[in-house]
Amino acid sequence: MKNIYFADDDPDDREIFAELFYEMFPVEGLRLFESGKALTDALSSPAGPLPDLILLDLQMPLKDGFECLKEIRGGREDIKDIRVIIFSTSSNPRQVELALGMGADSYAVKPVLYRDLKSLIRRIVEMDWEDPQADRGLLLR
Repeated sequence: MKNIYFADDDPDDREIFAELFYEMFPVEGLRLFESGKALTDALSSPAGPLPDLILLDLQMPLKDGFECLKEIRGGREDIKDIRVIIFSTSSNPRQVELALGMGADSYAVKPVLYRDLKSLIRRIVEMDWEDPQADRGLLLR
């Protein structure tokens, strides 16, 4: 079973993501966070399993995605190598380059259409997460 953490401040985005995710992968683990701070607080808590993958929005209150990514990559040994995919509405090349340069494994632009989001979630969950070089740096759309 894969364990995924998803941090996004938009409640509609979290709800739609979770609905599609569980429709396709009912036995996989998904934990939702309403802010970057809530995510990093959970990562610093010793309770519960750590995620295999973190999906991270960039624009969030209290702590944005870049701050979270910096903390994760500069953090404890057990969290610094967790795969991180930036999951943003922005396709700005400077933001993509910055995120990948800071250590994001991939950058995904949130699709507008429901069917495209479903396809992107499937692609992310079915990635070969065991291969450290697989799908790194990709700009997923």
